[in-house]
Amino acid sequence: MTRTWRRLTDRLSGKHDPEVLYEELPDHLAVPVRQWALQVVSNYQVVGVVCLRLRLPSTVLNSHSPGEALANYQDKSNPMIFVEIVDALLAALAEVRPFTAGRYNGATASDLCRQLDFILTEGGSAYMINPDKNGLCRRVDETLRQSLEAAVQAADKQTQGAGAHLREAFAAAYGISPNPSVAYSQSVKAVEAVANPLFLPKSPEPTLGAVRSTLDQGRNKYEMVVEDRTGAPAGINAVVELLNLLWHGQRDRHAGGPTSRPVTQEAAETAVHAAALLVHWVATGVIRKK
Repeated sequence: MTRTWRRLTDRLSGKHDPEVLYEELPDHLAVPVRQWALQVVSNYQVVGVVCLRLRLPSTVLNSHSPGEALANYQDKSNPMIFVEIVDALLAALAEVRPFTAGRYNGATASDLCRQLDFILTEGGSAYMINPDKNGLCRRVDETLRQSLEAAVQAADKQTQGAGAHLREAFAAAYGISPNPSVAYSQSVKAVEAVANPLFLPKSPEPTLGAVRSTLDQGRNKYEMVVEDRTGAPAGINAVVELLNLLWHGQRDRHAGGPTSRPVTQEAAETAVHAAALLVHWVATGVIRKK
């Protein structure tokens, strides 16, 4: 869902700057999000799973109403705790599937996901429901999200491995607890999953680096479906350069070298979207032999 409504004073003043997104659980979001949680935690199995996974104190499950205790739980030392609870609730919904027609006012897991998505979007939260509907991730531009989903769908038609790696890369880059190293590594694996069978079908140990070298040395053997300025099929220079960028940018692949360093959050996000583009190109035949 894309938020298009703007407040009256902004419309009158002609202000079009992007709205500042809210971290944690600000006051204006607290009540609707906690009310949403109350619907979910009416299932005791979900409450137990969340308490176990987040290592919440026994006072929650020992309370007179564990569901209410969880929906209203606070921890002054951890301002992100309720965002983590919502994230865990979504995962439990996806796994336990406790909601069926006719129960809890007819709400289903899908209904509850749509309700939360509306609340987070309209309230300007920095978080959104992830593409797999089983947790939260940082809000990303709708165009970027759609491009990732298109790449995953194209990859799944060819090989499920690439799509799974892309999903993991996205979750690691944009999850509530980002892991840039995992995001970058999974991005590389996503491209390898679609490119290795195509460009290195007989190699016993195919890697992205080997794909890069094969295409670099065989630029005259491949072309793209898009045309260049002369009207002929374009060369694959852009593909090779994008592979170079992705391959050389993973600075934590080997330890102890003079240029080894941890992957930054910015580099991880760049890798995810570079991988999505490459996966989409390979999976849909944008790169072809002459």
